[in-house]
Amino acid sequence: MVTKKAKKKPEDVDINIKVNNLDKAVRAGIKYHKKEKWRCNGSGFWIFGSALAIVLSYTQNSSILWAIIHGIISWFYVIYRIILLYA
Repeated sequence: MVTKKAKKKPEDVDINIKVNNLDKAVRAGIKYHKKEKWRCNGSGFWIFGSALAIVLSYTQNSSILWAIIHGIISWFYVIYRIILLYA
């Protein structure tokens, strides 16, 4: 009589190895997530500056062309307008 050996499934591998690797992966993922979150907030800062510059420019000049130009230079135009307001 011939007996067949049962093949180990990938799930039957030592569970301690999987848990340690999962723990490392989770820690790495959290570090990566924090970096992504910071990068996202930085881009939001520039987008907000561009939107603010466009609104300020359009209310001042009523020109879409100037609004686009001031949106490109974003925060520089906003700071310029603040200086003009208080000067």
